[in-house]
Amino acid sequence: RAIQENKSQFVLCHSSSGHKHAVSEILSDNNIASKLSDTKAAGEVQALADFYTMLKNEPARAFYGPLQCLAANEQEAIDTLMVTDSLFRSSDLPTRKHYLVFILVFLKLLGIAMYCL
Repeated sequence: RAIQENKSQFVLCHSSSGHKHAVSEILSDNNIASKLSDTKAAGEVQALADFYTMLKNEPARAFYGPLQCLAANEQEAIDTLMVTDSLFRSSDLPTRKHYLVFILVFLKLLGIAMYCL
């Protein structure tokens, strides 16, 4: 029933593969991008595209682990912080609190957008 109610929000598109890596191929299509332009996903897609571009051109600027991100945050060297949703859904409460505090401090001090992927 919920699917039928939201049927108008579905987008039919084509990709050369069924793997999750094909999402970037789909999102690079201008028709799909225009349909997503007024959604929350548009900002997340742009952040991910910017990340991949930066990773390709300047791989030394990308940090992946929590310790590296903490060090970069101390130097105010973070432009965009991308955090996986699994950190917020961790069953370990101290882990979840740790990352939530880190992100809240980051947002408060630098006021930069955060996207949960």
